[in-house]
Amino acid sequence: MKNVVLLGSTGSIGTSTIKVAADLPEQIRLLGLGAGNNLELLLEQTRRHRPEAISILDPEKAEVAREALGLRPRSIPDPKG
Repeated sequence: MKNVVLLGSTGSIGTSTIKVAADLPEQIRLLGLGAGNNLELLLEQTRRHRPEAISILDPEKAEVAREALGLRPRSIPDPKG
């Protein structure tokens, strides 16, 4: 089993890669998905493939994604302590 983090999951190459992963579920697991701006498609991909992590460029869209998926915001530790 290969764990894959797919950057650009909503672009043409990313959507093609997701189709390949869907055809090979015993060989490829989509661990993470990253998108630029296409929140709607990222949410669809997230609901279908259940990755452990997702990312989107725009912080406002990230908040919309959290709400749409029923997730709580993660606190990021302050590197300064």
